[in-house]
Amino acid sequence: MIKLKTLLNEKFLGFGFGAGKVKEQQLPDASATDLAQGLDRDPMTGNPMPGGAGGNINLNYKEVKLDQLEFNDLVKLFSPKDHFNDIHYTRIQPNGQEGPFYRDGLNFPNPSDASSVVGDMKSFEQWKQKTKSRFGNVKVILDPEAQEHWEKVQIDDEKFNQDKKQAMDAKMSMLQQWGTTT
Repeated sequence: MIKLKTLLNEKFLGFGFGAGKVKEQQLPDASATDLAQGLDRDPMTGNPMPGGAGGNINLNYKEVKLDQLEFNDLVKLFSPKDHFNDIHYTRIQPNGQEGPFYRDGLNFPNPSDASSVVGDMKSFEQWKQKTKSRFGNVKVILDPEAQEHWEKVQIDDEKFNQDKKQAMDAKMSMLQQWGTTT
């Protein structure tokens, strides 16, 4: 935790006693989203600082808990940004109705350092169920402005990211072994 000492000068505030007392306030560490965005926040209010990150701040992302995330919200958020516009075929969805599978769906991260293409409500609900059963109600970061497809949907969860890092390390180790034995 970041410790921020704020000077509470009650005399300055007009109370006339306790002048010079220091109160220690606990603030949470910068979130993964803040770090990814290069976002500098005002320590008192938590609001983004003007001109932080060189003035190149993306505030068009959403953070939601997995339970709150619905497929229709994804379509609304990402369809103006070249996703969920090209219907490939239709199939029965979890709500019992026929619905479209989009050819231009989104890549959702998996802890295996792979991704799942979510092109309809059915594939989204399958990914959501699998992720929730293993990691719980994680925080999902949605960024329609991200340049790379793997940055558009991210998971902000320590265990998820730890599993993903272990998978990447195992993959790197195997590639290094193959490179030294052949």
